[in-house]
Amino acid sequence: MPELPEVETCRRALDRWTRGRRVDRVEFLDGRSVRDRREDRPSTGSEAAARRVRELVTRQSPVATQRHGKRLLWTWPGGCLLLHLGMTGKWTRLPSPFEKLRLHLDDGSIVRFADPRLLGGVVPCSHAEGPRWLSEGLGPDAWTEPLPRLSGSRPIKVALMDQARVAGLGNLHAAEALWRAGIDPRCPSNEVSSRHDALAEGVREQLRLALDELGSNDEITYVEEAGAANPFPVYQRAGEPCGRCGTRIARMMQAGRSTYWCPGCQR
Repeated sequence: MPELPEVETCRRALDRWTRGRRVDRVEFLDGRSVRDRREDRPSTGSEAAARRVRELVTRQSPVATQRHGKRLLWTWPGGCLLLHLGMTGKWTRLPSPFEKLRLHLDDGSIVRFADPRLLGGVVPCSHAEGPRWLSEGLGPDAWTEPLPRLSGSRPIKVALMDQARVAGLGNLHAAEALWRAGIDPRCPSNEVSSRHDALAEGVREQLRLALDELGSNDEITYVEEAGAANPFPVYQRAGEPCGRCGTRIARMMQAGRSTYWCPGCQR
């Protein structure tokens, strides 16, 4: 599932692939991925939004790409495209059986949006709407802004995944950040205040390492995909020894998601 590092890697790739290039043609393979508002449901696909996308990008070159949390904003001369990857979406140059949209560029290359579960999407919007929609309803960005202090009695792992409190962390990177900080994922958020600096450093270090790991790749591969490598110390490693203390990694459910952690060194 895409989280901040994967979305940022996608942003950088889009910028590399399309900088100075012109879109000659737009091809829609599944119009359900193009919507007229920020929704995560295929039922909101819009033919009017698809026409607007075609008008925005055909015979045009992109101006800039921005990211906040897990959202992307692609700016064009006549407006913007808000991009959301959902759970399985990705922008790629490789053919895929799950392609929804293709941008044919003037150098003969093709940039494709693929999404097996149809939870991602493309939303055309104005220059005024774009920056607002990019961060609307989201907390500070986990990579570019200081980590806010998280209060309340919710487990700290669950609080870190709340996009309204901090934008960009999901199940995988929240668990890895807590392992790096040595904090029990069950700990109530309001009891972590004395270790806020360690938590902030754990989040920062995890995101930096993930971005470095992905940075040399032109294409995103999610760890859940068949045959993908798992470079993470605790994620999906239940029963394996912790690389730091040797205790076996444990797995538990939190907010309907699997949490992987080390009972030995996350106190």
